[in-house]
Amino acid sequence: MNKRTIKQTVWALLPALIIGFTACGDKDDTPPTTTTPSKTLNKTSLTNNKNWYNKGSGIHHYFKSDGKYFSSGTWRWINNSDTMEIIAVIGDQPQKYRFAWNTETELECERISGSGQGSGLFLMKTTEWQ
Repeated sequence: MNKRTIKQTVWALLPALIIGFTACGDKDDTPPTTTTPSKTLNKTSLTNNKNWYNKGSGIHHYFKSDGKYFSSGTWRWINNSDTMEIIAVIGDQPQKYRFAWNTETELECERISGSGQGSGLFLMKTTEWQ
């Protein structure tokens, strides 16, 4: 082969080689991860001697870690689910709440039995609303 033929062959193959090597590069097909963690229910932090206040409706819970509700009531998880039975004062009818999620300072729940049931999810905080 003469020099001219070699040069022509190299120049003809060069674009194909560049395209081939670029196509073989690392591909990142994984979707980006979210930076916001999903909100989950943490039963321990929810019931660890905390006051919870609802905005405007006057609902106030105080769950003691030993199963006491305020000073004379009780609370308990039903079948280790997301639903809690609360007896505010011994002898009162139990009320049931379903808890959707909580953080250290906020929770979202709904009353599913007792007075006020069916009003949907509402937000509660560990500090009184201003």
